[in-house]
Amino acid sequence: MSSEYAIQMSHIDKQFGGVYALRDVSLNLRKGTVLALLGENGAGKSTLMRILTGVITKDGGTVKMNGREIAPKDYAEAQAMGIALVPQELDLVNYFTVAENIYLGREPRYKGTNIINFKKMYDDTRQLLEKLKIKLDPRAKVKELSVSDQQMLAIARILSQDAGVIIMDEPTARLGYHEIEELLDYIQYLRGEGKSIIYISHRLEEIFQIADDITVLRDGRLVGTTPAADMDEKKLIHMMVNRDVEFTDEFVQGRQIGDVVLRVENLSRAELVKDVSFELHKGEVLGFFGLVGAGRTETIRSMLGVDKKISGDIYLEGKKVDFKHITDSIAAGIVLVPEERRQQGLVLSRSIRENGSLGNLKKFSAWGILQEKKEKAVITACVDKVQLSRRSIEQAAGELSGGNQQKVVLAKMLARDNLKVYIFDEPTRGIDVGAKSEIYRLISSFVKAGMPSIVISSEIPEIQALCDRVVVMNEGRVTAVLNREQLKDSNEILKYAIS
Repeated sequence: MSSEYAIQMSHIDKQFGGVYALRDVSLNLRKGTVLALLGENGAGKSTLMRILTGVITKDGGTVKMNGREIAPKDYAEAQAMGIALVPQELDLVNYFTVAENIYLGREPRYKGTNIINFKKMYDDTRQLLEKLKIKLDPRAKVKELSVSDQQMLAIARILSQDAGVIIMDEPTARLGYHEIEELLDYIQYLRGEGKSIIYISHRLEEIFQIADDITVLRDGRLVGTTPAADMDEKKLIHMMVNRDVEFTDEFVQGRQIGDVVLRVENLSRAELVKDVSFELHKGEVLGFFGLVGAGRTETIRSMLGVDKKISGDIYLEGKKVDFKHITDSIAAGIVLVPEERRQQGLVLSRSIRENGSLGNLKKFSAWGILQEKKEKAVITACVDKVQLSRRSIEQAAGELSGGNQQKVVLAKMLARDNLKVYIFDEPTRGIDVGAKSEIYRLISSFVKAGMPSIVISSEIPEIQALCDRVVVMNEGRVTAVLNREQLKDSNEILKYAIS
C-alpha cells in the first residue's frame, strides 16, 4: 500500500485525569520533507510525539505509517518500525566511546560467544560515520565531545538503525550559531536522502530555513497546517498565541507597589544564564517568561544557591548577600515552590501535617523532641489559610488532587518564619482550570499581605493574569521587561521570547 505520506495522525484524542491534552488533532508528514511542529509550551507537541513513538497510548484517532495503520506499544517497537526520536536531553553514556554509544545494547559478538567484538564495532562505526557524512572519532569518549558533536552522535545512533522517520525535539537549544547552521545543513542533507523529519523548535528563523510545511498546535488542538512558503513570522506568532481569553485585572487589583526588596545584577552561570539583571518590588508579582532553553529556572536556581554562579551580585532589602547553598536563601527568607511538587515539594506517602512541618522541624521541637500540639496548631492554621480541602491534616498528601497538593506546598512555606520573597516555578502545572483560579487568588493575597513574589511560567495567560511586570528571556539573556500595559498583547510577549 503506497502513500505520499510517511506519517498520518488523524483525529487524535488524549486525556489525563479527565482533562484533554489533545483533542481532534491531525498531523501529516509528507515523505522526504521536513514538517515543523510548533506551539507554545503545553500546546500538546510532546504528547502527540509520545503517542507516535509508542511512549503513551492514544484515546482516539488513528496513526498510519506509509499508508498502513500502526499502534506501537512502546518506543522499541516504534524504532523497529523506523520511527526514531532525537530528544532534547541526549541520553548518551558519557564514559562510553562514540562506537559504544551507537551500538549500545546491540554490540557485535564473536560467533558462538557473548564476547563483544570491539574491532568489528569500531570498524563498523567508522564505515557508518563515513556513509552518514558525520565527522566523529569512533574511539572518542562522549564526555570529550562538544555539545554539537554529541547531537550528531545521537543522530548517527538512530540512523544506524535505518530510521526513516526522525523526530527532532529542540535540537538546537544548546548550540551556538555556527553549530546550528551545520546541523540545519545536515538536516537538509537527510531530507535529500529521503528521510522524513518532524522538527520541533521555537526558533522561527530555523523553521523558515528548513521546513517544507508547518503544523501549529494551541491548547491541545490543531490550529492548522500550512506550506512554509505561504507563512511569515507575524502570521505564525498569531497562530501560536491568538486565543479568546479576556485580559483581566481581577487578580492584580489592590496592589501597592513599593520599594525594591530583591535586586540582582549581572548574574551569570556556566550555561543558560548570561548577564541577567532584575528587581522585585514590595507588593509586586514579577514574572519570568521564555520558551524551552530560555534560562528562566536556571537564573533563579543560580540566585538561590542551588547552582553555582560564576558572577553577579544579589541584594536583599538593600544588603548584599551571597547564597552558597539553597539553605542560605531559605534562612534569609526566600522560598521556592518547585515545579515538580510531587518529587521536590512533597512526600506523598506522608500526611498533610508531616509535609507541612517537614524541613522546618526545629520550629516545632524542643530539646530534640517534636511538640505535636504546636505542630498541629500551626499547620492547621496554615492549611486553613490556603483553603485546603481535606478530611483531616492526617490525610496522606498523595490522596489529594493536584491543586490541593500545591496548597500543601504553599502551607508548608507559610509555616516558616521571616518570609520575605516567594518564588513560584510553574505554579499551576498539571492543575485543572478551576483550581488555577484558586492558586492565583492565593498568590495575590500573599502579595497584598506584603509578600512580593516571582512567578516563572511558560503560559502566557498565566503571566497576563498574575504579573505586574514580566522579564522575558531567550537563550539565557533578558530580551525585554514588559509592564502591565504591554502584557495585554500576547503576540508582543512571544515576539521577545523568540527574538
